[in-house]
Amino acid sequence: MVRVSIDIGGTFTDVILFDDESGLLWSNKVSSDPKDPADPFIHGLKKTLKTAKTDIIQVDHLIHGTTVVTNALFEGKIAKVGLLVTDGFGDILEIGRQKRPDLYNLSAHKLPPIVPRSRVREVIERVAANGEVLIPLDEVDAHSKLLELADAGIETLAIVLLFSFKNIDHELKLTELASKLFPDVPIFPSHQILAEFREYERTSTTVIAAAVAPRVISYMHSIKERLNDIGGIEDRLTIMHSGGGTLTATEAATRPHTLVESGPAAGLIASSRLAQTLDLPQAIAFDMGGTTAKSGLLLEGKPQFSTEYEVGGEVHASGRVSGSGYPLRSPMIDVIECGAGAGSIAWVDAGYHLKVGPHSAGADPGPACYGLGGSEPTVTDAHLILGRLAPDSFLGGELPLQNDLAEQAITSRVGGKLNMSLEIAAAGILAIVNANMLRILRVVSVARGHDPREFTLIAYGGAGPMHALDLAAELGISRVIVPRLPGLFSALGLLCADLSNNFLETIMIPLTEEFLDELNTSLSHLALAAETLFEHNRVDPQERLLQISADLRYSRQNYELKIPFPAIQLTPRDIVSITKQFHQEHQTVYGHSAPDERVQVVNIHVQAVKRVTAPQFPQINTANRSAQAAIMGTRKVWFSGGYIDCPIYNRAELQAGHTLHGPAIIQEKESTTVVNPERHLLVDQFGNLVIQL
Repeated sequence: MVRVSIDIGGTFTDVILFDDESGLLWSNKVSSDPKDPADPFIHGLKKTLKTAKTDIIQVDHLIHGTTVVTNALFEGKIAKVGLLVTDGFGDILEIGRQKRPDLYNLSAHKLPPIVPRSRVREVIERVAANGEVLIPLDEVDAHSKLLELADAGIETLAIVLLFSFKNIDHELKLTELASKLFPDVPIFPSHQILAEFREYERTSTTVIAAAVAPRVISYMHSIKERLNDIGGIEDRLTIMHSGGGTLTATEAATRPHTLVESGPAAGLIASSRLAQTLDLPQAIAFDMGGTTAKSGLLLEGKPQFSTEYEVGGEVHASGRVSGSGYPLRSPMIDVIECGAGAGSIAWVDAGYHLKVGPHSAGADPGPACYGLGGSEPTVTDAHLILGRLAPDSFLGGELPLQNDLAEQAITSRVGGKLNMSLEIAAAGILAIVNANMLRILRVVSVARGHDPREFTLIAYGGAGPMHALDLAAELGISRVIVPRLPGLFSALGLLCADLSNNFLETIMIPLTEEFLDELNTSLSHLALAAETLFEHNRVDPQERLLQISADLRYSRQNYELKIPFPAIQLTPRDIVSITKQFHQEHQTVYGHSAPDERVQVVNIHVQAVKRVTAPQFPQINTANRSAQAAIMGTRKVWFSGGYIDCPIYNRAELQAGHTLHGPAIIQEKESTTVVNPERHLLVDQFGNLVIQL
């Protein structure tokens, strides 16, 4: 039996097949299809099965990372959502919060609500903060409001009532009423999406789930239908969620908002495994693909988590949101993403300033040099002009690159407008895209209270290793590691992901011994729900794991930090330890703490995890010959204002212990690593490229 992981990005779809028994793996990279992402999914699967000479029925587990939700939000291709709210709260999405991306910009435009006011209806009901019913639900009034939404032609329905996280009865009744009127319309009551306080964030999260649901449901149905046609393994499909675990396809369709960072989360999981293998106490994961760049922090080999996220704005970002997009609350790996990739388009604005991104040439038509109809200059075109990419060996020679098309695009769209030579224009494109990516690297490090100079940069993605050394130099990072299969690293992370579900409860009590019994009662309640899920899915007791944490804050504070709990039942000693850890984390993140202030527990989280045996990073052969044997030839490559004769190495021929000095280009099928002059590279025992600056 084998496992297969498939990661669909904006430009390429990556596939890895792993044989648990032999430890061997096979990989492929095929072009994505934004119009029908299920097509490259099946095409890549068939191609890799053929390469491995394996029948599809031997696939025991099929894990998928997808950008379908991210792309729907970026492109605004969302469903027509209807929204039911408590009487008097119809303007909740318009009012929102006071956060703004630019505090002093009075002319900044706010994103329009996902659900316009014309499709919001208020229903007569009211529940108190303690869950007590103050005004019973008026079902006649609710029926009338639902009919009005039906006339508006809604495609999905969100139901968000005040304090429904304390009493779900009214939302359940509305769901029952709506399902009779709209038997084919997906319905999302907020207590199933986010059973948590803060009505605006709960409303925003619920309508985001409703807005992307039809696209996710259609996509899941298409994949399962095609899997059934080619081998009947649709029941073996799981989907990576933003928290770094996986869900069944059915669960993903009912909680589509959890798929926002499905692919990037997989990259952080793979980076975490690598950091633990290499015993790296502090690392920054950096992923640059064809459409976007992503980054996240690893401390003691573990990715960081957040419950705050923002979509649809200038960047998709977790942690402290900027106010430029729509808030989304869900447990997820702390990762930040921006529109900077190898396919990002270079352009000149009205003030004759060079810009790169956020728009991308994507897979269709792709960069100009692909020769598939694209005419816009991209980052890939710039690399080709500067000699960093080999025209005849891109993707192992499957996609020859055309220098003349890249030259024409850069000259006509950039160089000619700015009166620059071809090489200076290409170098300028790389400098601008690097500046864009430096911003997200600083956000995950400096803005989180960490000094990047104390970290190792793990660079992956098809384009990440080409930019990593320049970025590291700007941040003062002294070591860069390029793992094996960097262009497929997120797909490798999918193979390492556990199956997991999250359970949450808002409790709002002080973190003191006086309230210990109440806290333990809530923890027991969530643990029971998790164990029930384990039993329902017949998870072996040896594979079960409960991960407990809580959102903590100082009393009267309006923001929280997520702190892990040591056990499902706490002792007075645990209370002291957790309180101390919260003060330390507050000092790290915000630069100050208040040890004399009382700490409050806002939400408690229990994550039910089914552990999966992840692939091990195998060691490679120790060098028995010189690294010079791996040289494929030389070519002129542009570095710091001029061309240098640069050796080109075949990464597959490099062995453990090999050392080489820059300048150098390390080529492999799915990626290229650029080693700048005066940089030193060592191949470690696992085949990683360890580069010292």
